[in-house]
Amino acid sequence: MRKILVSILVLLTALTMFMILKVAFYQPQQEMAIANKAGNAIKTQTTITNYVNIATNQNTAKKVVNQTKNQISNTNHLENKVAKETVPVDNLPVYKISEKNISIPILIYHAFQTPQPKGDSSNLFSTQERFEENISTLLNDGYTFITLEELYQYKKGEIGLPQKVVAITMDDGWLGNFTEAFPILQKYHVPATIFVVQDLVGTPGYFSWEQAKQMYDSGLVKLHCHGKSHIDYSTVSKAKLVADYNETHSKIEEVVGEPVQKIMAYPSGKCTENTKKWLKEAGFEVQVLTKYGTVNKSNQLDLTALGRIRAEQATGKELLRSMKNHNTVRLQE
Repeated sequence: MRKILVSILVLLTALTMFMILKVAFYQPQQEMAIANKAGNAIKTQTTITNYVNIATNQNTAKKVVNQTKNQISNTNHLENKVAKETVPVDNLPVYKISEKNISIPILIYHAFQTPQPKGDSSNLFSTQERFEENISTLLNDGYTFITLEELYQYKKGEIGLPQKVVAITMDDGWLGNFTEAFPILQKYHVPATIFVVQDLVGTPGYFSWEQAKQMYDSGLVKLHCHGKSHIDYSTVSKAKLVADYNETHSKIEEVVGEPVQKIMAYPSGKCTENTKKWLKEAGFEVQVLTKYGTVNKSNQLDLTALGRIRAEQATGKELLRSMKNHNTVRLQE
Protein backbone atom coordinates (compact mmCIF):
# COMPACT_ATOMS: atom_id res chain seq x y z
CA MET A 1 0.00 0.00 0.00
CA ARG A 2 2.84 2.34 0.90
CA LYS A 3 4.50 1.59 -2.47
CA ILE A 4 1.30 2.37 -4.28
CA LEU A 5 0.96 5.77 -2.55
CA VAL A 6 4.58 6.58 -3.32
CA SER A 7 4.03 5.66 -6.98
CA ILE A 8 0.93 7.87 -7.16
CA LEU A 9 2.83 10.71 -5.52
CA VAL A 10 5.71 10.36 -8.00
CA LEU A 11 3.24 10.26 -10.91
CA LEU A 12 1.45 13.39 -9.66
CA THR A 13 4.79 15.11 -9.19
CA ALA A 14 5.80 14.17 -12.72
CA LEU A 15 2.51 15.38 -14.11
CA THR A 16 2.88 18.63 -12.21
CA MET A 17 6.38 19.13 -13.49
CA PHE A 18 5.20 18.32 -17.02
CA MET A 19 2.43 20.90 -16.80
CA ILE A 20 4.83 23.49 -15.44
CA LEU A 21 7.32 22.80 -18.20
CA LYS A 22 4.54 22.86 -20.81
CA VAL A 23 3.34 26.23 -19.66
CA ALA A 24 6.89 27.53 -19.44
CA PHE A 25 7.70 26.18 -22.92
CA TYR A 26 4.52 27.01 -24.90
CA GLN A 27 3.52 30.35 -23.46
CA PRO A 28 6.39 32.30 -25.06
CA GLN A 29 5.61 30.61 -28.37
CA GLN A 30 1.95 31.57 -28.05
CA GLU A 31 2.92 35.06 -27.09
CA MET A 32 5.30 35.15 -30.01
CA ALA A 33 2.57 33.84 -32.32
CA ILE A 34 0.18 36.41 -30.99
CA ALA A 35 2.84 39.07 -31.39
CA ASN A 36 3.49 37.91 -34.92
CA LYS A 37 -0.22 37.97 -35.68
CA ALA A 38 -0.43 41.42 -34.16
CA GLY A 39 2.58 42.52 -36.18
CA ASN A 40 1.05 41.15 -39.33
CA ALA A 41 -2.19 42.89 -38.50
CA ILE A 42 -0.32 46.12 -37.96
CA LYS A 43 1.49 45.63 -41.25
CA THR A 44 -1.80 44.90 -42.97
CA GLN A 45 -3.40 47.94 -41.42
CA THR A 46 -0.39 50.02 -42.46
CA THR A 47 -0.68 48.68 -46.00
CA ILE A 48 -4.40 49.42 -46.05
CA THR A 49 -3.71 52.86 -44.64
CA ASN A 50 -1.10 53.41 -47.31
CA TYR A 51 -3.55 52.34 -49.99
CA VAL A 52 -6.17 54.59 -48.51
CA ASN A 53 -3.68 57.45 -48.42
CA ILE A 54 -2.67 56.72 -51.99
CA ALA A 55 -6.31 56.61 -53.08
CA THR A 56 -6.99 59.75 -51.11
CA ASN A 57 -3.99 61.41 -52.67
CA GLN A 58 -5.13 60.27 -56.10
CA ASN A 59 -8.58 61.62 -55.46
CA THR A 60 -7.05 64.79 -54.15
CA ALA A 61 -4.83 64.96 -57.21
CA LYS A 62 -7.82 64.41 -59.44
CA LYS A 63 -9.65 67.15 -57.62
CA VAL A 64 -6.65 69.44 -57.95
CA VAL A 65 -6.37 68.62 -61.65
CA ASN A 66 -10.09 69.21 -62.17
CA GLN A 67 -9.95 72.43 -60.18
CA THR A 68 -6.93 73.52 -62.21
CA LYS A 69 -8.73 72.69 -65.45
CA ASN A 70 -11.74 74.67 -64.27
CA GLN A 71 -9.51 77.56 -63.29
CA ILE A 72 -7.78 77.44 -66.67
CA SER A 73 -11.17 77.26 -68.40
CA ASN A 74 -12.46 80.17 -66.36
CA THR A 75 -9.28 82.11 -67.05
CA ASN A 76 -9.55 81.43 -70.77
CA HIS A 77 -13.19 82.45 -70.72
CA LEU A 78 -12.28 85.61 -68.83
CA GLU A 79 -9.46 86.35 -71.26
CA ASN A 80 -11.84 85.82 -74.18
CA LYS A 81 -14.41 88.03 -72.51
CA VAL A 82 -11.80 90.74 -71.95
CA ALA A 83 -10.65 90.36 -75.54
CA LYS A 84 -14.25 90.78 -76.66
CA GLU A 85 -14.92 93.85 -74.55
CA THR A 86 -11.63 95.75 -74.51
CA VAL A 87 -10.44 98.24 -77.10
CA PRO A 88 -6.71 97.60 -77.75
CA VAL A 89 -5.60 101.22 -77.63
CA ASP A 90 -1.86 100.52 -77.19
CA ASN A 91 -1.42 103.61 -75.01
CA LEU A 92 -3.01 105.82 -77.66
CA PRO A 93 -5.10 108.74 -76.41
CA VAL A 94 -8.82 108.02 -76.49
CA TYR A 95 -11.73 110.40 -76.81
CA LYS A 96 -15.33 110.19 -75.66
CA ILE A 97 -17.94 110.95 -78.31
CA SER A 98 -18.48 114.42 -76.82
CA GLU A 99 -14.79 115.27 -76.87
CA LYS A 100 -13.69 114.88 -80.49
CA ASN A 101 -15.23 114.22 -83.88
CA ILE A 102 -13.63 111.13 -85.40
CA SER A 103 -14.22 109.03 -88.51
CA ILE A 104 -15.45 105.47 -88.02
CA PRO A 105 -15.17 103.46 -91.24
CA ILE A 106 -16.72 99.99 -91.35
CA LEU A 107 -15.34 97.58 -93.94
CA ILE A 108 -17.47 94.92 -95.59
CA TYR A 109 -16.21 91.59 -96.89
CA HIS A 110 -18.17 88.63 -98.17
CA ALA A 111 -16.41 85.48 -99.41
CA PHE A 112 -12.75 84.40 -99.33
CA GLN A 113 -11.16 81.90 -101.68
CA THR A 114 -7.62 81.33 -102.90
CA PRO A 115 -7.20 81.56 -105.81
CA GLN A 116 -10.08 83.91 -106.44
CA PRO A 117 -12.74 82.13 -108.52
CA LYS A 118 -13.35 83.23 -112.10
CA GLY A 119 -16.66 84.77 -113.01
CA ASP A 120 -16.98 86.74 -109.75
CA SER A 121 -19.01 89.46 -111.45
CA SER A 122 -20.29 90.83 -108.15
CA ASN A 123 -16.77 91.17 -106.75
CA LEU A 124 -17.75 89.25 -103.60
CA PHE A 125 -14.53 87.28 -103.24
CA SER A 126 -11.26 88.23 -101.62
CA THR A 127 -8.19 86.08 -101.03
CA GLN A 128 -6.30 85.32 -97.86
CA GLU A 129 -3.23 87.14 -99.14
CA ARG A 130 -5.20 90.27 -99.99
CA PHE A 131 -7.01 90.21 -96.65
CA GLU A 132 -3.72 89.94 -94.76
CA GLU A 133 -2.32 92.81 -96.80
CA ASN A 134 -5.38 94.91 -95.89
CA ILE A 135 -4.97 94.19 -92.19
CA SER A 136 -1.23 94.80 -92.05
CA THR A 137 -1.52 98.04 -94.04
CA LEU A 138 -4.17 99.45 -91.70
CA LEU A 139 -2.23 98.39 -88.61
CA ASN A 140 0.95 99.95 -89.93
CA ASP A 141 -0.96 103.17 -90.57
CA GLY A 142 -1.92 103.31 -86.91
CA TYR A 143 -5.51 102.05 -87.02
CA THR A 144 -7.17 100.29 -84.08
CA PHE A 145 -9.74 97.62 -84.94
CA ILE A 146 -12.95 97.79 -82.92
CA THR A 147 -16.19 95.83 -82.66
CA LEU A 148 -19.71 97.09 -83.17
CA GLU A 149 -20.36 96.44 -79.48
CA GLU A 150 -17.62 98.91 -78.68
CA LEU A 151 -19.09 101.37 -81.16
CA TYR A 152 -22.38 101.08 -79.27
CA GLN A 153 -20.62 101.73 -75.94
CA TYR A 154 -18.85 104.70 -77.49
CA LYS A 155 -22.15 106.13 -78.72
CA LYS A 156 -23.57 105.78 -75.21
CA GLY A 157 -20.60 107.66 -73.76
CA GLU A 158 -19.36 104.62 -71.84
CA ILE A 159 -15.91 104.34 -73.47
CA GLY A 160 -13.52 106.44 -75.51
CA LEU A 161 -11.93 105.51 -78.83
CA PRO A 162 -8.61 106.37 -80.46
CA GLN A 163 -8.73 108.85 -83.30
CA LYS A 164 -8.05 106.23 -86.00
CA VAL A 165 -10.43 103.28 -85.72
CA VAL A 166 -11.95 100.82 -88.17
CA ALA A 167 -14.35 97.87 -87.92
CA ILE A 168 -14.41 94.69 -90.02
CA THR A 169 -17.68 93.04 -91.03
CA MET A 170 -18.36 89.96 -93.16
CA ASP A 171 -21.76 89.17 -94.60
CA ASP A 172 -23.63 85.89 -95.16
CA GLY A 173 -21.36 83.35 -93.42
CA TRP A 174 -19.23 82.05 -96.28
CA LEU A 175 -16.93 79.10 -95.56
CA GLY A 176 -13.88 81.20 -96.45
CA ASN A 177 -14.57 83.37 -93.41
CA PHE A 178 -13.50 80.35 -91.36
CA THR A 179 -10.85 78.74 -93.58
CA GLU A 180 -9.05 81.85 -94.88
CA ALA A 181 -10.01 85.02 -93.00
CA PHE A 182 -10.15 83.61 -89.46
CA PRO A 183 -6.47 82.51 -89.40
CA ILE A 184 -5.47 86.08 -90.36
CA LEU A 185 -7.64 87.52 -87.60
CA GLN A 186 -5.87 85.19 -85.17
CA LYS A 187 -2.43 86.02 -86.51
CA TYR A 188 -2.90 89.76 -85.98
CA HIS A 189 -5.34 89.47 -83.07
CA VAL A 190 -7.90 91.59 -84.90
CA PRO A 191 -11.66 91.42 -84.14
CA ALA A 192 -14.38 91.10 -86.76
CA THR A 193 -18.16 90.75 -86.97
CA ILE A 194 -19.84 88.10 -89.12
CA PHE A 195 -23.48 88.57 -90.05
CA VAL A 196 -25.03 85.11 -90.35
CA VAL A 197 -27.88 84.05 -92.61
CA GLN A 198 -29.43 81.25 -90.59
CA ASP A 199 -30.74 79.17 -93.51
CA LEU A 200 -27.32 79.20 -95.20
CA VAL A 201 -25.33 77.87 -92.23
CA GLY A 202 -23.93 74.42 -92.97
CA THR A 203 -24.93 74.43 -96.64
CA PRO A 204 -22.32 74.06 -99.41
CA GLY A 205 -20.00 77.06 -99.44
CA TYR A 206 -20.93 78.27 -95.95
CA PHE A 207 -19.49 77.50 -92.51
CA SER A 208 -21.23 75.28 -89.96
CA TRP A 209 -22.50 76.23 -86.51
CA GLU A 210 -19.58 74.28 -85.02
CA GLN A 211 -17.12 76.38 -86.99
CA ALA A 212 -19.02 79.52 -86.02
CA LYS A 213 -18.71 78.55 -82.35
CA GLN A 214 -14.99 77.92 -82.76
CA MET A 215 -14.50 81.41 -84.18
CA TYR A 216 -16.65 82.97 -81.46
CA ASP A 217 -14.76 81.17 -78.69
CA SER A 218 -11.52 82.74 -79.89
CA GLY A 219 -12.77 86.07 -78.54
CA LEU A 220 -12.09 87.69 -81.91
CA VAL A 221 -15.27 87.01 -83.86
CA LYS A 222 -18.72 88.36 -83.10
CA LEU A 223 -21.75 86.60 -84.59
CA HIS A 224 -24.84 88.60 -85.45
CA CYS A 225 -27.99 88.46 -87.57
CA HIS A 226 -28.19 88.86 -91.33
CA GLY A 227 -31.70 87.46 -91.42
CA LYS A 228 -33.18 83.98 -91.41
CA SER A 229 -33.01 84.01 -95.21
CA HIS A 230 -31.16 86.19 -97.69
CA ILE A 231 -34.23 88.06 -98.90
CA ASP A 232 -35.37 91.62 -99.36
CA TYR A 233 -36.67 92.45 -95.88
CA SER A 234 -37.87 95.88 -96.96
CA THR A 235 -40.91 94.18 -98.53
CA VAL A 236 -42.04 91.87 -95.73
CA SER A 237 -44.50 92.48 -92.90
CA LYS A 238 -43.45 93.73 -89.50
CA ALA A 239 -44.34 90.36 -87.99
CA LYS A 240 -42.12 88.37 -90.36
CA LEU A 241 -39.27 90.87 -90.13
CA VAL A 242 -39.14 90.79 -86.35
CA ALA A 243 -39.79 87.03 -86.14
CA ASP A 244 -36.99 86.19 -88.59
CA TYR A 245 -34.38 88.33 -86.87
CA ASN A 246 -35.40 87.22 -83.39
CA GLU A 247 -35.22 83.57 -84.45
CA THR A 248 -31.73 83.97 -85.87
CA HIS A 249 -30.61 85.92 -82.82
CA SER A 250 -31.91 83.19 -80.51
CA LYS A 251 -30.13 80.53 -82.56
CA ILE A 252 -26.85 82.41 -82.26
CA GLU A 253 -27.24 82.69 -78.48
CA GLU A 254 -28.03 78.97 -78.31
CA VAL A 255 -24.89 78.11 -80.27
CA VAL A 256 -22.48 80.36 -78.35
CA GLY A 257 -24.07 79.59 -74.99
CA GLU A 258 -24.39 83.12 -73.69
CA PRO A 259 -26.39 86.33 -74.23
CA VAL A 260 -25.46 88.33 -77.32
CA GLN A 261 -26.22 91.97 -78.02
CA LYS A 262 -28.84 92.51 -80.71
CA ILE A 263 -26.95 93.76 -83.77
CA MET A 264 -28.05 93.12 -87.34
CA ALA A 265 -27.38 93.82 -91.01
CA TYR A 266 -29.85 93.91 -93.89
CA PRO A 267 -29.26 91.59 -96.88
CA SER A 268 -28.05 93.84 -99.70
CA GLY A 269 -28.70 96.75 -97.35
CA LYS A 270 -32.36 96.91 -98.33
CA CYS A 271 -34.48 98.55 -95.64
CA THR A 272 -37.00 101.30 -94.99
CA GLU A 273 -37.62 103.76 -92.19
CA ASN A 274 -40.27 101.32 -90.94
CA THR A 275 -37.94 98.32 -90.86
CA LYS A 276 -35.39 100.34 -88.89
CA LYS A 277 -38.09 101.47 -86.48
CA TRP A 278 -39.58 98.00 -86.01
CA LEU A 279 -36.24 96.29 -85.41
CA LYS A 280 -35.11 99.01 -83.02
CA GLU A 281 -38.31 98.44 -81.04
CA ALA A 282 -37.40 94.73 -81.00
CA GLY A 283 -34.05 95.57 -79.40
CA PHE A 284 -31.79 95.81 -82.46
CA GLU A 285 -30.31 99.19 -81.66
CA VAL A 286 -27.34 98.68 -83.98
CA GLN A 287 -28.32 98.24 -87.64
CA VAL A 288 -25.78 97.99 -90.43
CA LEU A 289 -26.70 98.94 -93.98
CA THR A 290 -24.56 99.02 -97.09
CA LYS A 291 -24.49 102.72 -98.07
CA TYR A 292 -21.24 101.90 -99.81
CA GLY A 293 -18.57 104.55 -99.53
CA THR A 294 -19.93 105.99 -96.30
CA VAL A 295 -17.51 106.75 -93.49
CA ASN A 296 -19.49 107.20 -90.29
CA LYS A 297 -18.78 110.35 -88.30
CA SER A 298 -19.03 110.45 -84.52
CA ASN A 299 -20.81 113.82 -84.49
CA GLN A 300 -23.54 112.40 -86.75
CA LEU A 301 -23.49 108.81 -85.60
CA ASP A 302 -26.78 106.99 -86.27
CA LEU A 303 -26.50 103.43 -85.03
CA THR A 304 -29.55 102.37 -87.07
CA ALA A 305 -28.04 103.52 -90.36
CA LEU A 306 -24.36 102.57 -90.35
CA GLY A 307 -22.67 102.74 -93.75
CA ARG A 308 -19.79 100.61 -94.98
CA ILE A 309 -16.89 100.53 -97.44
CA ARG A 310 -16.44 97.59 -99.78
CA ALA A 311 -13.09 95.92 -99.23
CA GLU A 312 -13.17 92.57 -101.03
CA GLN A 313 -11.18 93.72 -104.09
CA ALA A 314 -9.26 96.58 -102.53
CA THR A 315 -5.61 96.91 -101.65
CA GLY A 316 -4.65 98.38 -98.30
CA LYS A 317 -3.68 101.68 -99.94
CA GLU A 318 -7.01 101.85 -101.73
CA LEU A 319 -8.79 101.30 -98.44
CA LEU A 320 -6.83 104.07 -96.78
CA ARG A 321 -7.62 106.41 -99.64
CA SER A 322 -11.30 105.49 -99.51
CA MET A 323 -11.46 105.87 -95.73
CA LYS A 324 -9.88 109.30 -95.89
CA ASN A 325 -11.65 110.57 -99.01
CA HIS A 326 -14.97 108.89 -98.21
CA ASN A 327 -15.19 107.34 -101.68
CA THR A 328 -16.15 103.84 -102.75
CA VAL A 329 -13.34 101.49 -103.67
CA ARG A 330 -15.22 99.32 -106.12
CA LEU A 331 -18.60 99.21 -107.78
CA GLN A 332 -21.57 98.40 -105.60
CA GLU A 333 -23.04 94.91 -105.87
